[in-house]
Amino acid sequence: MNRQKAEAERWFGEAEADLATAIDLVERRRYNWACFVAQQAAEKAVKAVYLARGESVEKMHSVLALVIGREEQRVPGIPELAHLEREARELDKHYIPTRYPNGVPFGMPHEF
Repeated sequence: MNRQKAEAERWFGEAEADLATAIDLVERRRYNWACFVAQQAAEKAVKAVYLARGESVEKMHSVLALVIGREEQRVPGIPELAHLEREARELDKHYIPTRYPNGVPFGMPHEF
């Protein structure tokens, strides 16, 4: 197995583990963390595709940008995943507000 495929599989394996963790968190009613971990799972899964293609995007954290691309940051996008734009946009909404009290208008993230 070549090195880039092995690295892509590592990232995808971690994405699968994150998704399992998100499901566990939902069962424990820890919804804010379930949302964050689900975003992380998607980010790692999409990055696995880039890695399999021999491209690096480790500094990018937006699932939407990874899926549709972002020219100014030299992220080409993955046309085969473009149909997931709505879902990627929704996941990105949970990257910061689910973890930080100043990410929500009042109260604390775990209350939302």
